Amino acid sequence: MLSEFQTLEARDPRRMHRVTQAISQLLRHQFLHVQDRGSSALLEVLLRPDVERLVADYFEVAGYRLVVRESEGWAGILPDTEQIGHPRMRIDETLVLLLFRRLWEEGIQEGDVERYGSVMVTLNAAYDAYQDMVARARRTTLGINEFKALVTALDRRAIVHMGDIDEELEDMPITIRALIATVAGEEFMAHLEQLLAGGDYQESETEEPVIDLDDADEEEVA
Repeated sequence: MLSEFQTLEARDPRRMHRVTQAISQLLRHQFLHVQDRGSSALLEVLLRPDVERLVADYFEVAGYRLVVRESEGWAGILPDTEQIGHPRMRIDETLVLLLFRRLWEEGIQEGDVERYGSVMVTLNAAYDAYQDMVARARRTTLGINEFKALVTALDRRAIVHMGDIDEELEDMPITIRALIATVAGEEFMAHLEQLLAGGDYQESETEEPVIDLDDADEEEVA
């Protein structure tokens, strides 16, 4: 594999630089989306069959699958659960992920679909929906700032995109991207819906089929 990277660098140093940037972005944040700053060129290089195979082989060694969805404008890495176990998340993080999957599905059903299969909501509307969800599940509600911090973590991973705040309305748009359906798949949804219905929570952590790279520092991709 190393020789293939060396061959690519010798043949096309600029493309190899993009490949390095794409791998770095995926290692740090798990996903990249074409509408995020600097990510369009990275997705473009991953769409080349020879590069996609090379990068997929790189992550396969570490136990992850490379997924590239051109129609939805994203690429990401997901754990191969036959090789490594499911990473874990706190229940509050998991519930917020579930919430955005629900809101995305509602938008799709109502036909409010943006480019790349995204759905637009607002922070305040999402928080209202979150309060209703956890109230029915008899769970303590996070404050708006704590909720916003969890949404910001999803923004860093490109699962959602937070727009500019409207100071007058004290609100901001949030774009829920179609990759939410992959991150929070049907099995994950069914498991969380069962927990919500029964109120049977583990207070500390719960299994969730993504890797958590949120503690990595921000890095702008050129």
